[in-house]
Amino acid sequence: MDYETDAHTFFLGANLALLPELGINANGSYTTGSGSIEDFHFESMYPTGDLKLDYNVSTLNPNMPYLYDVAYLNGMDDYSDVEFSELAFTAGVNYRLNKNVGLGLNYYYNDYDDEEEYVYGDQSVTLQSLMGSVTYRF
Repeated sequence: MDYETDAHTFFLGANLALLPELGINANGSYTTGSGSIEDFHFESMYPTGDLKLDYNVSTLNPNMPYLYDVAYLNGMDDYSDVEFSELAFTAGVNYRLNKNVGLGLNYYYNDYDDEEEYVYGDQSVTLQSLMGSVTYRF
């Protein structure tokens, strides 16, 4: 079994002091990634395809040996496919009221795009938040 993953991230950020007491910042990133199992193939670990337990389970249910033998797994190639992209952006401003106290306001944006729906369905989501802060330096 061969599992292959690829991920690429591009990042850009800037901080600027407009005045000694006023600063702004912005950061952005874009990530794209993929992963999948390739050439998935298992041979039966049991010559007869039967499980070796204390008793012959095939007498209980003729399909029982196939439930636990990896040779009968199917769909693994499809279920393992992962493909996504993510865009993240942050912008903020901070203001120093005096030598010790400062205020800040930051905006966060994150867009995750699940481009390959699989076992759990589409996991795409967009999040936005705003965060204010008060800082005290001593």
